[in-house]
Amino acid sequence: MQRTDDEPVDDVDAGTVTVRLWSRRPVCGPRATVIDRLTELRAAGVLDDVEIQTWPEEIAVSEHSVHSDVLDTVERYETWASERGLSLRPPFETRTSSLLVGGSKEVLRTPMLVAAAYEGDELVGVYPCTDGEATWSITDFLDALDGGLTELPHETPA
Repeated sequence: MQRTDDEPVDDVDAGTVTVRLWSRRPVCGPRATVIDRLTELRAAGVLDDVEIQTWPEEIAVSEHSVHSDVLDTVERYETWASERGLSLRPPFETRTSSLLVGGSKEVLRTPMLVAAAYEGDELVGVYPCTDGEATWSITDFLDALDGGLTELPHETPA
């Protein structure tokens, strides 16, 4: 892989990438297909590990959220993207939600699926992501893994 700061890094060796997949419940249909594909890549030795986490459709954005760990993770992912001139929005969306008893609250709407790639403890990719012109999906990421990943999709020159 090559970092976006143009400092070359050794090619990714099979089995050095861990993927953390975040999914909304229920985990079925296309979400299950992605999980199956990741499981196959893990079994083939392409991935070191696969972790699957679930998150709710919406999370209240507040200091006292029961999902503050998810909010912290999303913030790390967005910081990673921003440092590389990328964006994770959409599919992440912050909006105001009306309450049944009056008033409103700010909520973060989570995407159906997000895949985060790590080499060791270092976050190296979050999919889907966009640079404003091109968008790289989870499928693009999985195809790169399947094809003998040497660069992450967002690092590949157009």
